Amino acid sequence: MSTRRRDNMRLSGKRPLLAAALALSAVTFGTLTAAAPAQAKAPQSASLVVTGDPDDPITEGESESFATASGNGFDVWGTANNLNVEVFDPSGGTWRITLSAPVGQPLTVGSYTGATGTIYESPLPGIALTGNDHICSSGQTGSFTVTDISWGPYGYLERFDATFEQRCNYSTGSARGEVHVLNPPAPPVLAVGVQVATSGTIDTGTDEVTVHGTVTCTAPATVYVEGRIRQTRHEQVAEGLVRAEVACTPGAPLAWTSNSPSFTTVPFRRGVVEVSADALSYDTTYDVFVGDADTAVVRLKKG
Repeated sequence: MSTRRRDNMRLSGKRPLLAAALALSAVTFGTLTAAAPAQAKAPQSASLVVTGDPDDPITEGESESFATASGNGFDVWGTANNLNVEVFDPSGGTWRITLSAPVGQPLTVGSYTGATGTIYESPLPGIALTGNDHICSSGQTGSFTVTDISWGPYGYLERFDATFEQRCNYSTGSARGEVHVLNPPAPPVLAVGVQVATSGTIDTGTDEVTVHGTVTCTAPATVYVEGRIRQTRHEQVAEGLVRAEVACTPGAPLAWTSNSPSFTTVPFRRGVVEVSADALSYDTTYDVFVGDADTAVVRLKKG
């Protein structure tokens, strides 16, 4: 929540901005677009073992074993409520296990019984095992036990271990298996900061105002700064734009500078202006935008 105080002509308007709450489809900083929903990612290591009864239509009584250590490719994605693990069979098929907690509940350590094939938005747990291009065409039931699960920020999965059993509704046989996923500990979320300096300059010949400030970041990132300059004199308003781009690296604050004439019919004059600046950057690890904002009263001197 914003806090504001006067200190050396400064209006402190700091407020963290996270892209998950921005609901942006695009931003005005060049051609950047907002992050899409979480995509499937390859884990550091994973394994899937499946066995089945002869009457099980998924396994057809065969056993399958896949692991990243054996060269198999895995993808993992999901939310706090459900998890999907997919493996690509070198023979040309794809295997996938989806496990979900009842709607509104997180998937956590424990046993889930009475699972059905409705794997999203269901009051019951969900289970769906497919493979060899086979599915339970008339639905399925089953159970599973999660023995370990650990989430990092923004759905980053650190660990997952579970056993499961599924039976197609028209079958007398079941498929059983276990799945394991391991990733490195979640890295920190990128954080950026922006500050507007309380001094600026004006070119009285061209009506151009120059404002400046600094940005900070916790990891190397391109930080885009955009905002507005506003000056009110005798009920007349002059306004300009703040635009800057900084190749930020962690450490000492890095400078940004922006020049703008008034885009209204009222020119800027010497005196004070209010400057707002939003800083935005993209966290490639978590596929989210992060940012910060600042507002300050800036005194203009002749440049």
